[in-house]
Amino acid sequence: MPTDRTALVLVLVGLLLVPGPAYAFALDDLGGEERHRSSTGYSATEITASNDTVLADRYADRLAFRPSSLEYRHVREVFRAPNETREALETAMTDGAASVESDAVVADVRRLQRNYTFLTTEYDTYHAFSLADGELTTTVANDSEIAAVVRTQLVANYTSLPPAERRTFRKIRNATVSEAAYDYRPWSDEPVPDAPIVERDGTYYAVEVTSHTDDFDFPDGLLLGLVAAGVGVVTVLVGIATLGYNRWRS
Repeated sequence: MPTDRTALVLVLVGLLLVPGPAYAFALDDLGGEERHRSSTGYSATEITASNDTVLADRYADRLAFRPSSLEYRHVREVFRAPNETREALETAMTDGAASVESDAVVADVRRLQRNYTFLTTEYDTYHAFSLADGELTTTVANDSEIAAVVRTQLVANYTSLPPAERRTFRKIRNATVSEAAYDYRPWSDEPVPDAPIVERDGTYYAVEVTSHTDDFDFPDGLLLGLVAAGVGVVTVLVGIATLGYNRWRS
């Protein structure tokens, strides 16, 4: 049977091991500036950019505004006359044209034109819109028209990207084609290309979100710390039990 001295050593060692998780966090803090993975995973898959229907189906919603969005407070607050503007937009989509006499509505439509190319109701039909001489007019846009805008506004050439974005794109693409991975979660300081389509050497890649991972920012050594804490608890219990047994025998 271990002696009291041995039992005390076991207790002390166990007490040192019990705070294992705290050691892991402390070591993580000593590691310098924090660098964490994004919770979002990205992939870069090849697409046929010459196919108008593919581009229209996948990206038209990025170019369109829904007048019904003006019901939401966070959208309304940046418009001067949200109710009147919504009515004018919906009338123009239904009838092909709507009279606009309010300067506030004109300002709202101009704001929309700076940020959107089309209007839509349920993301199935898209309307090109224009404002001239107090009249807001709309026409239904076909796939060819939508695709032309996608190619102009949503495609970035690989060589024109900043170096940091090029590096991130390569990592995303490598992970996409890797058998061991599916997508890539960038580090917090790795910028992802703003454009959803990247053209490189004549091949077009759709850069899109493919996964979301809950990340609680636990340090890498946390698992080892938990194991140490478990061993420490057992060691303390063994040491205390040994001391008690020795006292009982004596």
